[in-house]
Amino acid sequence: MKPLRLLLIAVLALWMGLATAQPQGQLSQYGDKQVLKVWGTHYQRGFAQGYLLNQRVMDVFHGYYYTMFAFGSASAYDYFWNWYQQHFSFHPRLYLEAEGLIDGIAASGTSLWHDGLQRNLTTDDVMLANAVVDMVNVRNRLRPEDPLELGCASLSSWGISTQQDSLLAGSAVITRLLDWSSNDALIGNPLLVVHNPSEADEQKWLSFTYPGMLGALSAINESGTAAFLNMGNDYYNPSPFNLTHVLFDIRDGLELRDADNDGYDKAEDVFNRLSAGHHYNGTIIHALDERQGNPNAMVIETNNSNTVIRRYNQNGSLPGRHLAATNHFRVLGYPACCERYVAIQDSLYANHNVTAKRQWRVLAGAAGQESNLAAIQYVPSTGAILWASASLSNPAFENSALPLQADELFVFTSSTFDEVQAPAASNLKLWPNPVRRGQSLSLEADKDIQRVDVYNLRGQLLARHEVPNVTRSLSLERMDLSSGVYFLRVRDRSGATSVKRFLMIK
Repeated sequence: MKPLRLLLIAVLALWMGLATAQPQGQLSQYGDKQVLKVWGTHYQRGFAQGYLLNQRVMDVFHGYYYTMFAFGSASAYDYFWNWYQQHFSFHPRLYLEAEGLIDGIAASGTSLWHDGLQRNLTTDDVMLANAVVDMVNVRNRLRPEDPLELGCASLSSWGISTQQDSLLAGSAVITRLLDWSSNDALIGNPLLVVHNPSEADEQKWLSFTYPGMLGALSAINESGTAAFLNMGNDYYNPSPFNLTHVLFDIRDGLELRDADNDGYDKAEDVFNRLSAGHHYNGTIIHALDERQGNPNAMVIETNNSNTVIRRYNQNGSLPGRHLAATNHFRVLGYPACCERYVAIQDSLYANHNVTAKRQWRVLAGAAGQESNLAAIQYVPSTGAILWASASLSNPAFENSALPLQADELFVFTSSTFDEVQAPAASNLKLWPNPVRRGQSLSLEADKDIQRVDVYNLRGQLLARHEVPNVTRSLSLERMDLSSGVYFLRVRDRSGATSVKRFLMIK
């Protein structure tokens, strides 16, 4: 790590210690599991995760991403890293969060050094790790004899199929099984992260995840929308450039307020963000919300060519009101035979009426696998959640589930914010924009500027300008960049950051 980088981390750590007395997060024990609450900007939430989860992030990176995904091979990891850099587009908000994660680990006193790579981990390593779902096919093509198996299954039920249950009384319930290749680092680190963003266009949301994973794999927002990702079976990818992380797109659909601007927070917001993305692998996202007693369930099928919605009455052949997803497209591709889907179908034809408890049993009995790492159930109308995780001896669905309440998880005590205030980001102005090659780019903020960084669409740092004197305006002389879109990130002296996009033209 360069001396300047170490100095910046040390300065940031000192600022955090003096201004906040603790990172903007709180780690609590819930039964046999840990729940991390984080608040503030993306950078601050990332910093809190890195600071409080420090060694656990490093353990999961080494035990899963490096050892299992990259075969424990530095050359294979470099191949994936280069492929990622060439094919993925930049996500500025989550790049800031990943940068905060790395800075938080360092500020905690935990070493970022990785013996296998013979270097410190960086923000780009975090971003690559969060593309594991997108790149599983790239990985498996490199070593087909040792495939990484990512599965999952889910079932939602409502209306006439839950009407006989006195507790549900027609409202919706969804159960999901997360089936990934068994891995000690993941089994030993189940985690629930609850976010309270300070950004005005974002809402609280929670994520059943693992240390260092910033996307939404199994997630619920405060408006009551849930989204759970399953893998798909169609990897047709004629356009593999400017790709977006599918887990980041799901997160955007849940975290952003009314992502499709129709006046409501609901499952269609997830579909909207997935449709706007550009994905490499085939994935299947089971989404559910319930507003004013009206359940709204959908399965979103997406790959490199298209994104579509499947409803309960499309290519499902399930009685009553049920929607199931395993790992095969049923609208975006021709429905393929899937033993787990057929078993779910048989169970529901025997009796389409379910309680929440029976839905769990049906899914576990019909689709349960030894590689099941997490089992989650959610009732939008009440906010009731069940969460079970795998042990070294049992799959998750066979272990006791921890009961939780969404409304309680979304409570952040006022004392927390009294002790730790999130500095607001500067309002930032850029001109001229577009800027011509060789022309100066001027910027003005409403807070004293500490540093200015320039990134390309792939998230690569192209230039860094330290600002030694106290000022709120400056000029970047003779911008010498190729034509295209770039991001300017400004950190002010309170520690807050702002990101602006600019266009370079000839």
